[in-house]
Amino acid sequence: MEKNVINASLSTQNLTFRPGDTPVSFEVTVNNDSDRFVNFQIEVTAAGETRNTGYLWYRLEPEVAAAKPPGSSTIFQVFIFNTPIPGFVGTVNLMVKIFSPQLAQQSRVVLRLKIERDNRPTHLSVELPVREFQVYPRNSLDIPVRVRNLGQQPTDVVLRFTGVDPSWLTSSAERRLFLEAGGLAEATFQCQPPSVVQAPSQNYPFTIEAVSNNGYPSSAEGNIEVLPVGFIDFGITQKHLKIPSKSAWLPDWKSDTASFELLFKNASNLNQEINVQVQGRDWRKCSFKKLPEIANLHLGETSKVILDVKTKRPWVGIGKTLLLEAKSELSDQRLGSTDPATQTLEVETLPIIPLWLQLAAIALLAALLAWILQPRDVMHTRSVNSVRFSGIGLSVVSGSDDCTLRLWRIGADRLDPDDRVTYAGGPVACDKAQQPKGLMAITDDAVEVLRFMPLQNDRVAVGLDNGVIELRDVPSGAKISELQDLKDPKAKGDRVFDLAFTSNSLNLFSGYGSGKVRLWSRPAPNSDFLPEPREVIDVQSTLKLSGFQVRALNLSPDAKTLVIAGNFKRFILWQWNPTQSDKLPGLSVQNLEKLDERVGREDYIWGLAFVPNSAEKILATSDSAGFITIWNLNQCQTLKNQNPQEKVNELNCSPLDRWSASKTSVRSLAFSDDGSLLVSGGDDGRVVVWYLTPEHKLDKTKAAEGKTIYQSSKKINSIDLKTNQGTMIVSGSEDFQVKLHRIK
Repeated sequence: MEKNVINASLSTQNLTFRPGDTPVSFEVTVNNDSDRFVNFQIEVTAAGETRNTGYLWYRLEPEVAAAKPPGSSTIFQVFIFNTPIPGFVGTVNLMVKIFSPQLAQQSRVVLRLKIERDNRPTHLSVELPVREFQVYPRNSLDIPVRVRNLGQQPTDVVLRFTGVDPSWLTSSAERRLFLEAGGLAEATFQCQPPSVVQAPSQNYPFTIEAVSNNGYPSSAEGNIEVLPVGFIDFGITQKHLKIPSKSAWLPDWKSDTASFELLFKNASNLNQEINVQVQGRDWRKCSFKKLPEIANLHLGETSKVILDVKTKRPWVGIGKTLLLEAKSELSDQRLGSTDPATQTLEVETLPIIPLWLQLAAIALLAALLAWILQPRDVMHTRSVNSVRFSGIGLSVVSGSDDCTLRLWRIGADRLDPDDRVTYAGGPVACDKAQQPKGLMAITDDAVEVLRFMPLQNDRVAVGLDNGVIELRDVPSGAKISELQDLKDPKAKGDRVFDLAFTSNSLNLFSGYGSGKVRLWSRPAPNSDFLPEPREVIDVQSTLKLSGFQVRALNLSPDAKTLVIAGNFKRFILWQWNPTQSDKLPGLSVQNLEKLDERVGREDYIWGLAFVPNSAEKILATSDSAGFITIWNLNQCQTLKNQNPQEKVNELNCSPLDRWSASKTSVRSLAFSDDGSLLVSGGDDGRVVVWYLTPEHKLDKTKAAEGKTIYQSSKKINSIDLKTNQGTMIVSGSEDFQVKLHRIK
């Protein structure tokens, strides 16, 4: 038989305790009959008690004894200050268990505790199993509560719910219960916050109080958080204004301001402060004044902001339309942005001297000569934003701010409107008359980008200012289908800045001004694209960059890496696998902060171009500082994020080469098929050819400053390059022109 090395004895075998009186105590003496240093612990339990970690009825001195040598004794004192079984009167056995972490034995002794009836008022315990709640307006939630009678007498209990508006409770704010001595009861209060206007998003503390007919009250506190919901509607009374507002027969040099009325309606449960920022193509030509500077928008209210746009008017000439964009910024961005996030503004500025006072004969003659002598390829009436060669290089399609698509036939040294296309309907687009010859289609809004399908040279995808992607037939211009994320209420008006097809034409990537990238797919080349996007990535939210816009997309030749670029001068790599679309996309970002001293919201990467048919993934980028940078993406190192909750890894890429191509933005890039030529176009109005070495670096022995093949007085917005019939370059610019350039 194993020797008993833990021997314990009690100072008494019987105790009497009356709840509410002075605590009673007894001693436990423990002898160490082992052959080692040990420390002892004891635990006291009552027969029939219900274990509750929050209910204490005794304490120990000491709680844990220090280690003592063999043959020594340890004395514990047990103080009983509360009844072990609430409501019980009579005798109960207390089991005292003595054990040691160093020994594999334990010892038990029993003490009889007589509990006498007390005459104290009833004591109640109120417990909330859950103290923190979250709920949306008009949604219901159940708040459970437990009440325990800790006394020795039965009692009637009233539960009262206080702290929030009584109208939030779907039934009475009181519950009546009967509790036996030591009894436990549960009740539930159902709460439903009202509409968003009546339930602002905030914390609402509440109290549940229990009152008995013969004791003291008890209470428990909790908190209800009403979650944010709703939207802020952003409207404008008139989008197109003139300066001066009324036509005058005499010179009017005092009028230089147009006042737009911006309206914001709060249909959410968040009080907001709204700041309006003005951007867009012509914002640098104007000065702005807002009244008020910051608009306070309370729940259910509509606030008005007067935006005064001031610009310098010419003395003579014709009216010009300035394109601006009012962007709203919310003080509390938990609901994202307003709906829509931006509004397009047009300011038509008229000359100070009316046209009839200008030299009519000279003006008429100049207009006649300009019309007679103008190149046949000047057909657009607004800025040309995108130009593309067809897949076989026999024609060119151009898209413009004038809401048109035009088809051009390639001649020996120029572009001519395609004879196959003459618009049959009323050729009016964006409220302006258009020349019907070569007019392939009129779109629903300004054209930002267009791309040919790789396997269907008779199909073109068109990205518009209103957030719609149109798929049109070439050369008829007939609309085949259109794509827009109808599940996203903010997709309307979210400008499509770039598009990229996979080489099999089954997938289409689109980039937006909101910072989102959507992937559209179709099951077969001859079928239509599915109406809903296959994947949506919110780059702005993922990178935590408020105001980030996706301005450029490009897909690597192996169709596995999508490059995404925009402002804050950085590009993001989406390692895309069409067979694993259900997995989270692998994103990594390369910042250009190491190459530039300062990088802000207005610093852009405008252009992206891959060397075609190259396994090295040679990428060229161009930016708003006028630099062109060459990268080998296969040599980039991916630095794993230390925070596992972050979705984006950091890239460490060293450029192969980098040079200053301009003093201002370089907006578009294109490689030749063999990667020996890189063509750029930008805000300085130049189309430049750069010669590269086999290592994809600038060949300074040929033309270190590049070879300028075209100079315009306006910005070059888009270029494309084709080498199947000699080297041909097409450009589109802000002077409305589409030009063809050949390199010998």
